[in-house]
Amino acid sequence: MSNTNLTKLANSEVHNQLVNTPTRHVLLTDKALYYFLLVNFWGPAQAVCILGIITNILNIVVFSKQGVRDTVNISLLGLATSDLGSLITLLYANVSFMPDFMALDLPFVGGDVMYISTWCHLIFTRVSTWITAYITLERCLCVTAPLKVKNLFTPKRTVLYLVVVYVFMVASVCPIFYAARPANIFDPSKNRTMFGIFFLEDRNKIEAITFMTNNTIPTLAFCTVAICTAILVSTLRKKSKWRRKATTSTAKTVMADRDGKVVKMVVLISTIFIICYFPGAAVFVVMLLDTDLRIDGFQKNVITAIFSLLFHLESINAGVNIFIYFSMSSKFRVTFMNMICSNCNNVSRCRKQTK
Repeated sequence: MSNTNLTKLANSEVHNQLVNTPTRHVLLTDKALYYFLLVNFWGPAQAVCILGIITNILNIVVFSKQGVRDTVNISLLGLATSDLGSLITLLYANVSFMPDFMALDLPFVGGDVMYISTWCHLIFTRVSTWITAYITLERCLCVTAPLKVKNLFTPKRTVLYLVVVYVFMVASVCPIFYAARPANIFDPSKNRTMFGIFFLEDRNKIEAITFMTNNTIPTLAFCTVAICTAILVSTLRKKSKWRRKATTSTAKTVMADRDGKVVKMVVLISTIFIICYFPGAAVFVVMLLDTDLRIDGFQKNVITAIFSLLFHLESINAGVNIFIYFSMSSKFRVTFMNMICSNCNNVSRCRKQTK
């Protein structure tokens, strides 16, 4: 009798808990997510990626023609290279969502290759983040401690820094490539064996650690860029009036103006970087606090849609630098125009010869 009463009591408590507990609803269904990603990746994302690829190729050509003797040129060349890699890998991820592409008779599993392409995209974006932090820090020290910068930031050390950043970022993603190994996988829908990825059983633990690492590292770089940019802006305002009063010679005035233009250009690059990457840093904090808003969480569709929008911001940040260089750097503008004019002259000469 007592056992029966206890059972009734337990059942009533469970019933009350179920009644009082609010029912959770999926904010974004699978079907809605599919159409959202289809329109998003097929339209605006492709246009921004293609534009960014073209502009970064032009940046690489211009900085290569200018030479790699200056630390700023070396850093900007490395930034253009990493931005180009991030846009190319993101371009494939966007193409993978197109129905015509998915309908092709491909020799590989499209989703598996897109998984690897996305992680390669993250490698390049992390490299761009730390290169931006290096450029901002170098300009910040150039303003606050100009006598020590030339000895500290040399061309050889800048090249070494770029190599170390690339190696470190690739090493940080190596656990993902260890957990997701290339293999031949049988696809029941196509009834044949295709190239794909074989995931290890403990991939969740490895991906969790890699996820924390690859989101903490760029957050540190983001904070570095934000702090250095704030110091640059405040110091630039204080020293602008002092330089105008202190500089009497024309040569010194020209040098001060050049340094000021470089600093303003770096500030603008860093500001756009902060605007484009701040939402991603905020989303990372939210993901740490709310387990539902994760790739494997209850609201995984929502976070997937958010990441697709964050990819837009990354593409914009990677593609707009050429407009900053062209408007604020006379050296870049002259080299670019000479390159275009020389090509136009060569084309006109070839046409005259053919006639």
